[in-house]
Amino acid sequence: MNKSFLPNSGLVVSSKLPNLPALESFYMEYEDEETFNAEDGYDTKSERLFWIRHKDLDSMLPLVGESNFFSFHRVFLSYYEAHFKLKNFWNHQIPAEMKQEREPLKIDEIETMLETQDMHIIDSGALNYARYILNAGKKIYVEENHFQEYLWATQMNELLQSYNLSRFENVKIESNDILNSSYLFKGAIIKKEISVVLYEWANIYSYTQTDFIKRISNILETINNDIKRNKELYDQKSNKAWVNNLVYFLSKQVNDNKYYRKCFFGVFNASDLFGPYSRHGSDEIKSIKGVNKQEDIDCKTIISEWRTNGILPRDEQFMKLFKLWYFTTSYLVINWLRLPHFPTK
Repeated sequence: MNKSFLPNSGLVVSSKLPNLPALESFYMEYEDEETFNAEDGYDTKSERLFWIRHKDLDSMLPLVGESNFFSFHRVFLSYYEAHFKLKNFWNHQIPAEMKQEREPLKIDEIETMLETQDMHIIDSGALNYARYILNAGKKIYVEENHFQEYLWATQMNELLQSYNLSRFENVKIESNDILNSSYLFKGAIIKKEISVVLYEWANIYSYTQTDFIKRISNILETINNDIKRNKELYDQKSNKAWVNNLVYFLSKQVNDNKYYRKCFFGVFNASDLFGPYSRHGSDEIKSIKGVNKQEDIDCKTIISEWRTNGILPRDEQFMKLFKLWYFTTSYLVINWLRLPHFPTK
């Protein structure tokens, strides 16, 4: 990282707590967390600058305004957060034998694996501390605008053009390894679906956040619809047919009633069970008849008891569902990103 050069504008992450490591890629930079204290030697900075590497960065803020500049940078920071989550998930949370397996993975195998392996959501916290921008060297607080962030995540290149800003330069990436940050970031810039999936994934930080179901289901639907549109193209371009088959079958299990749909969208859409926490509010909310006290039951039985008999899952059973949703979605995201979405050149 070139410590001698910092731009006069960017996103300020205000926290001395460890979050994302320093980054220097084709598309964005995040300054080093270390600083030198004359009395104590090295210390951790209380503020770090994150900025998008774009040739119009210096003129961007006056053209788009503070709020859009802030939201645009937060979307890019979410790409980096998603990359951070991806590396941690791949390196530390997927069992070695599952990485090597070339046969399509069954969701009941995931459920069995999670009985003996805990599953924490990895999150650096950087987005939570990104509350300011730097404008001509002046630090300014900007209120989060998640709606605006969604617009930048879905219409980035169109918005740049509307504000008379240049498109991102086409950079040749030598590696198509998804652990290569620049390859992943290029995908997000080129393809809207990758941008949306990374944005949603980065913003999942807790099993109990109020939009957990919304973000999980958005990811699953985006991937399923992308497969429907592009399966033939992926099959033509892929040199790893087993990855394609893994992605197709895992997505099918999530979306097909013959498999696990009732454990996923059957719950996500169940306003009669979840009320306003679900994705819909069209059905009358049912009263429960008790709390489930059964031990060692699978996810399908948990859902069946709730829907059929009005027996509400207890906290541990809800957590079992949450972890199944999160691991399945994360594993699908990682392997979907391995499909040939775009050429590296």
